[in-house]
Amino acid sequence: MKLFTIVYDVIVIGGGPAGLMAANIFEQHHINYVLLEKNEKPGKKLLITGGRRCNVTNSYHVNEFIAHLTIPHKNFLYATLSEFGPKEVIDFFKQRGLNLILEDQIKYFPETGKSSSVLDVLLSNINKERLLCRQFVKEVHQTEYGFLIKTNQSTFQTKHVFVATGSNSYPSTGSNGDGLIFAKYLNIASTPFTTAETVVYAKQVSKEYALLQGVSVKNTKVTIKDTKIFYQGDLLFTHFGLSGPVILNLSEFIYDQLLKGNTYLSFGLTDLSEQEVIEIFEKARRDNSQIYKILEDLTTKRLAKVILEKLGISPKNINEVSKKDINAIIDMVLNFTISVDRVEDKEKAYVNRGGILTSELDPSSMESKIVKGIYFIGETVDIHGPIGGFNITIALSTGYRCAKAIISRL
Repeated sequence: MKLFTIVYDVIVIGGGPAGLMAANIFEQHHINYVLLEKNEKPGKKLLITGGRRCNVTNSYHVNEFIAHLTIPHKNFLYATLSEFGPKEVIDFFKQRGLNLILEDQIKYFPETGKSSSVLDVLLSNINKERLLCRQFVKEVHQTEYGFLIKTNQSTFQTKHVFVATGSNSYPSTGSNGDGLIFAKYLNIASTPFTTAETVVYAKQVSKEYALLQGVSVKNTKVTIKDTKIFYQGDLLFTHFGLSGPVILNLSEFIYDQLLKGNTYLSFGLTDLSEQEVIEIFEKARRDNSQIYKILEDLTTKRLAKVILEKLGISPKNINEVSKKDINAIIDMVLNFTISVDRVEDKEKAYVNRGGILTSELDPSSMESKIVKGIYFIGETVDIHGPIGGFNITIALSTGYRCAKAIISRL
């Protein structure tokens, strides 16, 4: 094993957006650092985000951004995002030749439509000699002079360590939870990674409602039954269960509910209110409309067919349908209920919940409160948000703030 005698001011472990942002700031200030990446090249997970388009950030102001976070300790990020939030992220890429384009009035994507463009910008100003790939960090030891870092190839010495190793989401990209192993060895508390932002499996959909595969429901409110937890957004029926933005946002809470027992989701098959749906049926009764046509106009052809088949009602004129059956149809339109079997594994989830506890870190620098000189940033920390550019923004923001904190000390 080769021993590097150079003592670096900082060693960054992990070449995702958080680590690369920190490296960019170190380059600007001529800091003696090195970035260790286990893969053959950095940014492997970044390249596959957003369907390889990379939703970099969003249009929310800091207070709105924080309000949308699903974590209980969301204010931990206030100072960090105030210094480098969505606006600063947009400016960072624009100043380096990549415009971010607004879609759906909220999400910002690179104008090229390629996540590789985002990675190219993050790498463009980094001295390639400072980027050491195929360096799999196996141990981090605190020493009298700082830290000793052992990889599969070498041993490094440094005064400060940035842990930007990600979560346990898509471990094939190198994100396999290494940061929590380092933290445990140094007695820094964390919570295990669990699934978030992912799809759910439901045999009821694949067996009873196979006809609905590919059917989407726009802007529906999905509630986890027996809780007060809900999200509103688009939902998609799949061959295995449910997907779509609203399901991805709810998945971490569905995971919690499944640990307690049977879990059901309830949602409307239309974005109309209960009163509006009732008024439609009252008008249809006056006109003696065909029941299938009413449901088709309210939802879709396939949903209309499934509702009537499920309730055992033949497609006839509404005045030939009993009041009891009409109420059952209305209830199914407004409160379609699905039994959930499980959520996708954390390794296949877009994002994980869990990581280094924020109570262990100084919010002004992301430095450990008990082991001075080691910092945790990005998805390694128990901070995450819903889909929509939140998590990459948090990674870039914490990487920026952490690097600035080091520079002020050096």
